[in-house]
Amino acid sequence: MSEIELAERPMVSVVIATLNREAMLCRTIEVLLSREDYAPFELIVIDQTVQHEEATNRYLESVSSRIVYRRASYKSLPRARNEGLAVAKGEIVVFIDDDVETGDGFLAAHIAPYADEKVWVVTGPSPLPGEPLKSRDEISEEEYEKLLIDDRLLLNVDFDFSPCSWAVGCNLSVRKSAAVLVGCFDEHFVANAIGEDAEFCYRIRKHGGTIYYAGRAALVHFQDPSGGCRTDVGADYVRMAAYNLNYFYRAIGGRLPAILRANWRVYRQYVLNRDNLPRTIPLHFAYLAGLYRGRRQPRWNAGS
Repeated sequence: MSEIELAERPMVSVVIATLNREAMLCRTIEVLLSREDYAPFELIVIDQTVQHEEATNRYLESVSSRIVYRRASYKSLPRARNEGLAVAKGEIVVFIDDDVETGDGFLAAHIAPYADEKVWVVTGPSPLPGEPLKSRDEISEEEYEKLLIDDRLLLNVDFDFSPCSWAVGCNLSVRKSAAVLVGCFDEHFVANAIGEDAEFCYRIRKHGGTIYYAGRAALVHFQDPSGGCRTDVGADYVRMAAYNLNYFYRAIGGRLPAILRANWRVYRQYVLNRDNLPRTIPLHFAYLAGLYRGRRQPRWNAGS
């Protein structure tokens, strides 16, 4: 690559917000550092873990000269994302989870769509291990139309399309200037922060930005059950799930029919689930408490 070509490439910051991950965090970092040939880029790790295993500490020390490592005293995914944004030197900031494996050419695939000034956010496939990506020929016209409008559709296809309705949080890049313009990530989301990526994308679209899906910007998402924001489905989890759901709809100004449908779907999933029947009454009240709090939570006002 010539010096001119290198100079034309934007600086990229990759941000990993991590909590209680050990071997999987090390693997995520190692794969990115060893496989990625894009330049220039920096890797920022925002670590909310109180105490790591010794093996993890040794690994982080071994790569300390190659990453920007920051310890955080809080436990908040959107706040960690915002800290990463604040310290990022790149024009483009790429957010990945701490239990993923990025593919060859991952960053280059994220950066290419930004040649269009209208593109503010890029996302890509994040399949589970062994899950194949669908080609354009393998999906119907109806399924293709849903790619553009359905916020709940799993985006795991191998081709590009735009506009895209949202960007999945484990594989999301954004122009830093655009993220600041819309107010960064909403820190009112708690625990697993479900919905924070979709709400962020709602503000991106509201401000006129386009979200682009790049089929080659692919990673594998292991969804490691250990560590991270995942907890057992008890009263606290149900309360937080109900809160995040209802705060999401409050933040985007969702309509009542959509709110009712979403609450019924999540209520059945967590409260009326057959495995949870012995705990139905406490889970019911936990859900109502989360719903009430989510509907009353003031909207995030870091941006317009």
